[in-house]
Amino acid sequence: MKEKLIKALAEALEIDPSAIEEEDNFRDYETYSSLTELSVLAMLDSDFGIEIEMKEFNKYKTVKDLIELVRSR
Repeated sequence: MKEKLIKALAEALEIDPSAIEEEDNFRDYETYSSLTELSVLAMLDSDFGIEIEMKEFNKYKTVKDLIELVRSR
């Protein structure tokens, strides 16, 4: 599950999955944009069945936060 999330996040960010660390703030990646944000929200829904509002999504800061979100649902 963790690897699947990191791979999908890397695809949305258009970077190599090996460049992603759990402690990283995913919004700090150079390729992160508002379009990336929508891609991540769509990926959470399509790949993991998690639909969340932007307001809730903004509470998540790190890659680890996203991993915990997926694990908790």
